[in-house]
Amino acid sequence: MPEIRTIEIKEDIKTFFMQTDQVPAGIPVLFDEFEKQLDGFDGRHIYGVTECIGENLIYRVCITENSEGDADEHDLPYYNIPKGTYLCTALKNWRENISQMPEAFDELLKHADAKRGSICLEDYQSANEMLLMVQHK
Repeated sequence: MPEIRTIEIKEDIKTFFMQTDQVPAGIPVLFDEFEKQLDGFDGRHIYGVTECIGENLIYRVCITENSEGDADEHDLPYYNIPKGTYLCTALKNWRENISQMPEAFDELLKHADAKRGSICLEDYQSANEMLLMVQHK
């Protein structure tokens, strides 16, 4: 398991999103649908958010706006990724290592400082690196 560190998200991150309750099977399809609707993700920061709502896991692909009103133009809802302190680990070569994500999130969620009921946040830094994060207590 890579090193676990803390990072600070200083402000809520305003995004817009598409979601699925078909976790994990529906996630690749969701990314493809969203990318087609936007004519690509160029110039946008991508996040993935998994959240337990009741008994169901919900996965959201969240994208930052290129310009104010981007979400409205695409008739999509907004989601603010909460500011705060997060426990974080890096996943290198994430496309090849995507099968390691559940175990990495399990380790983060088991950490003594992990907030109970935390969202699981994926921050797509580049084509080769993703940060996996859970909220700190």
